[in-house]
Amino acid sequence: MTRYLRTTVLGAVSALLFSSAAWAADPDSCKTVRFSDVGWTDITSTTAATSVVLKALGYEPTATVLSVPVTYTSLKNGDIDVFLGNWMPTMEADIAPFRDDGSVEVLAQNLTGAKYTLAANKLAADGGITSFASIAQYSAELEGKIYGIEPGNDGNRLIQAMIDDDTFGLSGFELVESSEQGMLAQVERANRRDQWIVFLGWEQTAIPGDCGAVRTSPITLCAA
Repeated sequence: MTRYLRTTVLGAVSALLFSSAAWAADPDSCKTVRFSDVGWTDITSTTAATSVVLKALGYEPTATVLSVPVTYTSLKNGDIDVFLGNWMPTMEADIAPFRDDGSVEVLAQNLTGAKYTLAANKLAADGGITSFASIAQYSAELEGKIYGIEPGNDGNRLIQAMIDDDTFGLSGFELVESSEQGMLAQVERANRRDQWIVFLGWEQTAIPGDCGAVRTSPITLCAA
């Protein structure tokens, strides 16, 4: 099956339906559709929804949990067919080599205005963390830690670059890498214990006025 990068459920299904190779004869080689699931809730959900539709159409979808860098390499090597989690522009460095050599194709954009950023829990936001620039002064309350998701993620790299470059005075902070589930569990734990926390978060629907006042970095600080 031709290797594709799918950024929408509808785009993935439509591309499979109208691919001349798959639709005309539907050879056995196109029956199996191999997804990469990087372990983010939104991608797990869209992959599952697409798989339900594909099963109804007679395909045999499978999903493998991979990191983002391994996903793109697997797309190029033909080990994975579909990836529904291309967040731009933060993943530009990840996808550019594969898009430029033609081994990965971007078909559509399914969401605009989404935020991919740092977030603070309500306790920390109410306590004074209202921008990137205010994080460093509360290092003690945060125990010098910023919580990210899985290793190799582009968001983690942005945070680590800020720490390495001492952007906003963040030198000395530790980026804690685990997974989306691990990060959210840590946020829940901090809330139960009345502790402050700053973490990598995102929202998929842009809300007018929400977090709109802080534009100090490629990623924007929101209180969550």
